[in-house]
Amino acid sequence: MHVPDVSIIIVNWNLREFLHGCVKSIRSRSGSLIVETIVVDNASGDGSIRMMEEEFPEVSRIINTENAGFARACNQGMKEAGGRYIFLLNNDAELLEGALAFLVEFMDAHPDIGVCGPRVVNGDGTLQVHSKGFYPSIPRIAGQFFLPGYARHPGGRTLGLYEYNDDLKVREVDWLSGCALLARSEAVEDVGLLDAEVFMYCEDIDWCYRMKKSGWKVMYMPQAHVLHYGGQSMLRQKGAKVGSHAAGLVAYYTRYHGRAAAWLFRVVLTTGYAVHAAGWIIGGFFGRSHGMDKLKRKFTRR
Repeated sequence: MHVPDVSIIIVNWNLREFLHGCVKSIRSRSGSLIVETIVVDNASGDGSIRMMEEEFPEVSRIINTENAGFARACNQGMKEAGGRYIFLLNNDAELLEGALAFLVEFMDAHPDIGVCGPRVVNGDGTLQVHSKGFYPSIPRIAGQFFLPGYARHPGGRTLGLYEYNDDLKVREVDWLSGCALLARSEAVEDVGLLDAEVFMYCEDIDWCYRMKKSGWKVMYMPQAHVLHYGGQSMLRQKGAKVGSHAAGLVAYYTRYHGRAAAWLFRVVLTTGYAVHAAGWIIGGFFGRSHGMDKLKRKFTRR
């Protein structure tokens, strides 16, 4: 049997229709690559497994009896993967034409790259800005929360967490989103799997950081495009999206900067969320429903 070029790991939780589109895009847009697809299902109750059995019998399935979170489920899939490369792909994402071939060809030509990621786009084709960025720090967290968008980029520099540059230039970056991330199997063996202590969010930042610390490059390859609808599982998740993201940020910062610095980081982070929430509430009193709708989506239980 041939060794797969790519093992694609998809974590699913109650997104049957999106999962269908995701796997269909893999089936139709992998080109000549030998691909194995592994779906790790986190105890879905929407018929996702039956759909996979009936329509995509070639796809391997790992079925959990509880929601293990993103990182742990990805790790389960990676332990079963046999490909030269491992591609983490969100269940609400779809490969666009040639994307996987571009990434594999690029990695084959540059053996010093540990992970690379595509240009992640929204439904309208615009850049999804949360797909790449800079290591979290106290100044960057402060800039992200307290500076208006136009003021975060003085002199071409960025004072926030995310890189808004969309110049289509291949380059090294600090981190890439785990929604569509190709990793070299040797690099994964070197640095280990995702941080299983983080339920969801920022495990990709930690992984990319460990890659760089071990001497592997983290590269952005915008000639490859992946469509990502974004956050669909969290819309169905009871509880706060903000809580998951904040916990991931704090876990990352504590690991590499210590508890004392992490305390200040947490203060800035909490203050930032509070200021934004206050602004949305005040805006609501003046008829600005957008902010209140955003507050409800981010903070309240459904």
